[in-house]
Amino acid sequence: MVLILYGFVVFLATLLGSFVGLGGGVIIKPVLDVINAHSLTEISFFSSCAVFAMSITSTTRHIIKKTPIKPSIVLLVALGSVGGGLLGNYLFNYALSVSTPNTVRGIQSAILAVLLVCVIIFVSGNFKTFNVKNPIAILLSGLLLGTAAAFLGIGGGPINVAFLTLMFSFTMRDAAVYSVAVIFFSQCANIISTYIKTGFSGFDMKVLLVIIPVAVIGGFIGSILNRKCNEKAIKVTFTIAVSSVAALSLYNAVMSFI
Repeated sequence: MVLILYGFVVFLATLLGSFVGLGGGVIIKPVLDVINAHSLTEISFFSSCAVFAMSITSTTRHIIKKTPIKPSIVLLVALGSVGGGLLGNYLFNYALSVSTPNTVRGIQSAILAVLLVCVIIFVSGNFKTFNVKNPIAILLSGLLLGTAAAFLGIGGGPINVAFLTLMFSFTMRDAAVYSVAVIFFSQCANIISTYIKTGFSGFDMKVLLVIIPVAVIGGFIGSILNRKCNEKAIKVTFTIAVSSVAALSLYNAVMSFI
């Protein structure tokens, strides 16, 4: 029953992740926290694997379809996000070593809720955006995004979309494509780091037999929708999904500290 529930959550999350750039992890992590069928470390790992599988599928399809992107931005942000993925994973494990899993879960949920509210405000408002070209600034942007994504165990999708839109004046459709590409690199680094530290010892690996195929299917369908839907549809879907996850994250934070 748990695996069926996981499969449904991952499919919906990765479809939305590929469609509007959410990444998927931002939905998977909070929902699996509520289900609470596995440890916090395992949940973060499952989320990373699902998001990574989705990003491979979605990015490959965009490459095949020759979706226009600026390789220099993708590579610089991705390079920074790899370092951020390693740093975020280190911070996560350090937090677990000095505190209880429930406290860490509460901290993650509280930070995520605050960040998502900021994302909603940005997307709903009419804020000035920039067209950053400095390579160092782009690299540091990737580092920041990768660190947040790995520490929170979410892939970073909505945060990526808002940040990329702000930094490079992208449309939400374009930001979604860049976001998924960046997620590929940051989650790859995160998974490798987890393997080096744990060897996946004690992890319920049979869960991957369900969530990875489902994530691939979700990523494929989502990438098709991204190309077919207009900017308004993407923005509305993004806002509704992020608002829902923000509310769920706030609930998780409160319940963790009660």
